Amino acid sequence: MTEASVAAGPVRLPAEFGERTIVALLRARAAARPDAPAVAARDARGRWRRITYRELDLASDAVARGLAARGLRRGERVALMLSNQAGLEATVAYYGVHKAGAVNCPINTRFTAREVRELVELCDASAVIFEAGLSATATTVAGQVRSIRLLVQVGGDNPVAGAVPWDALPDAGVDSGVDGRLPGADLTEDDDADWLFTSGTTGVPKCVMQTHSICVADAYSLSRTLQVRPDDVWQSAFPVFTSAGCHFASFSALWAGACNVIEPAFDVTSTLELLQAERTTVYVNVPTCYILLLDSGLIKDADLSSVRMMDYGGAVMPPVIISRLFELVPGVELYQTYGLTEAGPSGLYLPSEFALSKLGSVGRDPSPLVQCRVVDEEGNEVGPGGAGEICYRGPTIMKGYHKNPDATAEVLRDGWLHSGDIVRVDEDGFKYHVDRKKDLIVRGGFNIAPAEIERVLYEHPAVLDAAVVGVPHDRLGEDTSAHVVLRAGQRASADELAEFCRERLADFKVPRRYRFVDALPRNPTGKVLRRELREQERAGKVDG
Repeated sequence: MTEASVAAGPVRLPAEFGERTIVALLRARAAARPDAPAVAARDARGRWRRITYRELDLASDAVARGLAARGLRRGERVALMLSNQAGLEATVAYYGVHKAGAVNCPINTRFTAREVRELVELCDASAVIFEAGLSATATTVAGQVRSIRLLVQVGGDNPVAGAVPWDALPDAGVDSGVDGRLPGADLTEDDDADWLFTSGTTGVPKCVMQTHSICVADAYSLSRTLQVRPDDVWQSAFPVFTSAGCHFASFSALWAGACNVIEPAFDVTSTLELLQAERTTVYVNVPTCYILLLDSGLIKDADLSSVRMMDYGGAVMPPVIISRLFELVPGVELYQTYGLTEAGPSGLYLPSEFALSKLGSVGRDPSPLVQCRVVDEEGNEVGPGGAGEICYRGPTIMKGYHKNPDATAEVLRDGWLHSGDIVRVDEDGFKYHVDRKKDLIVRGGFNIAPAEIERVLYEHPAVLDAAVVGVPHDRLGEDTSAHVVLRAGQRASADELAEFCRERLADFKVPRRYRFVDALPRNPTGKVLRRELREQERAGKVDG
């Protein structure tokens, strides 16, 4: 492929790929491995379930037909408000929406009604599939957003008024089959498959559009990166509403025909129990969770003999943790993966053979099908010893941001996705994460946009000015710290501001620290000098 062809448009899925939609890929796995376990997860009634590829294929057929029968049309968007606590239904719903010819829009189940409404309006969702515990949020949003025509409640004995019970979808049980042509049978690789939400530096969420061919390319790229095998048992606690959960975890297993074990939630004791009970072979999580596993002291007594690989992503793994994992889990391969939702979430990876010799590196080579380069501010490629922004291109790269052409044009330039991540390149070509051009905070694997928190702080009558930055945290990687300037004659305590934010934001976005200052450092154009605030935090020079 020439430079000119790449610059002219997006990179296409290679012609040799036979299955070119996620629906076709699932059908192929069900045909090739009908009785192999596809998913092990908790269902909405609290039962631990395991279903095969054939059962997953048939169950998602049934959901597709049920959704279509209730008016869902091809190309419409479906907001999925489902968590790992209903991991089985979340998986069936995900593929069912595709088979109905519609687009999945997973939403963080920890969001407030205000946040959910903003996302539902952004994607113009026609339907919402939600867990019973989120019925109040779902019905509130449905009453505020005119595009919503269908509500489907998963779990619970008494569906809210106007909602269709999950079990009432035609033949929705995992043991039922459906004959006939499904609404999504004519899907093409260029049809949209998933719209995934990611935090923007402006505080306004962005909607990442991905087609079926992008998803197929991503499934291949991610699975081959970690060399997932058909007999693997893949386990992670990544939330199913994130790209890590619905793409990285699910797709890696799907491409290989392996089993995807969805942890209901990360908990040291239950996670170790599940690893042993399922005889997990590949475990994937964020560095924070590995730190908690090690700090518990329980890992040394667990039988992890089945585990052949541990992968970490979402943040850079502390070198000391890598060394301890090698000591406590003999023979395990340790991989670092480093990507972003806009790239699929493909990106770089660091194989186990370099985990110790290149401690702290996020990788040298990109995942299969992906190309990368590191460039300076002028777009010139950076060589060994230099630092710059890492950029990607390939068939896993997003189509763009929905309703945001300016943001799309900013990151997709000349065929390359500009990640906003700054890396240093060593003499062997290995990359090391330095900082983010973006100001996103990554707290325990969740992306947080400072501007979104600042918008809420500005709503408080006592707040004149505010800036939120990330500060190092031993377990979470980063935590949030709000620097606040109060209006003259006004008072507000840290507890008061925390409660104010808690009513308007998801719990993981609420700042844990509040620094009351006389003024914020700004440059001549008026922009807050966040780097200076972070340096003050690290040096302990900020009172609060």
